[in-house]
Amino acid sequence: MSDRTKKILFAIVFILISLGMGYVVYWMLFPPTKAPITAVNTPDLTGTFPTAGQGSTSTVTTAPQPGILPPSATVPTVTIPAAQATLQTGTNLIRLGITQAVSPSADKNGARFYNPEDGRFYKTTKDGTITSLGDKQFYNVDKVSWANTKDNAIITTGDGSKLYYNFDTKQQVTLPSHWDEFQFSPSDNQVAAKSLGTDEFNRFLIVSNPDGTEAHAVQDLGNNADKVHVAWTPSSQVVAWTTTGDPVGGNQQQILFVGQHQENFNSLIAPGQGFLPNWSPSGNRLLFSVWMPEDGNKPSIWLSAGDTTNMGANRKKLGLNTWADKCTWADENEIICAVPQNLPDNSGLMRSEFDKLPDDVYRVDLTTGSATKINSADQNYSIKSPVISGDKSKLLFTDAQSGSLYSYDLK
Repeated sequence: MSDRTKKILFAIVFILISLGMGYVVYWMLFPPTKAPITAVNTPDLTGTFPTAGQGSTSTVTTAPQPGILPPSATVPTVTIPAAQATLQTGTNLIRLGITQAVSPSADKNGARFYNPEDGRFYKTTKDGTITSLGDKQFYNVDKVSWANTKDNAIITTGDGSKLYYNFDTKQQVTLPSHWDEFQFSPSDNQVAAKSLGTDEFNRFLIVSNPDGTEAHAVQDLGNNADKVHVAWTPSSQVVAWTTTGDPVGGNQQQILFVGQHQENFNSLIAPGQGFLPNWSPSGNRLLFSVWMPEDGNKPSIWLSAGDTTNMGANRKKLGLNTWADKCTWADENEIICAVPQNLPDNSGLMRSEFDKLPDDVYRVDLTTGSATKINSADQNYSIKSPVISGDKSKLLFTDAQSGSLYSYDLK
């Protein structure tokens, strides 16, 4: 290579290095301008609770949505013949297979339920005829909060999604995922729920329309959210009860009741722990269960006044060891209760360990206080979610062991 060629190559390399160094120095002195970052405003709920605005409304489509399978075009709403097998004296099989979210039907003639096998909801008459509530399919359903007089529900799925669905109009609305423990008002025009923010200053008991609109705070929950239980009573006055009352002597608890307008309702002194309420159809009487050392820490059933002016008055023990949600009201003066057979001591402290014990069926006359066992000796079903038909002739329930749906003849 000649000297002239070497000088030319050296000059080119020098120029390239100089340009590169110049760019680096320029970039360091004058960096490129970045687009500004827009902050996301988080609502401050420590003061006035904002309204939820319009919910996200949709109609049934063929596209999958969170928690929902697309409806099958080949499966219309059908009536399914009832299973007629009589497995035990006075007991009829309605549906073989896991049956969930059993609740009284809107017309009170039977029950509604969810079938996890096909993802659909159904209703059944007292005679066992099952009818689909529609083609809409839902999967991974974890919890269902039913309306009282309409075929509407708020459905919680396993991933935490919350959906309001109207089975008559097929309206579907996605609700905030941080809302929980829904319950419809007696007239079904509103729901109560907990709005559970991550911060204790962002947790409220709320009331809204079923589709999430016009939400407003009823009560701050703070760090007591686990002590507040949504329960809209038949009188519409109470929307929740709490165990945040003042300490009382012995094993007793003071139960407080929350209204929508900061009312100062009478409290109830529960004679034990584990308070679980069950109001009569009018709301004037209250059935509840508690457990206490005097009963071997087994749950026991009590009756008292249930209206807000006399809450807890005329309290009396009914002599049955069971939980209040294993009883259902036939009318204001009669209840039907499933009572676990051979319930051991301390079962009130560990209910989940004894949920599958076989039950006896008792009819309780609240006028006289007498309780009569009405099942035959071969009854060994574990009764869950009891529902009584409108004419009081049938008790519908799921068996906690198999999940199947049965009816029991009361007449």
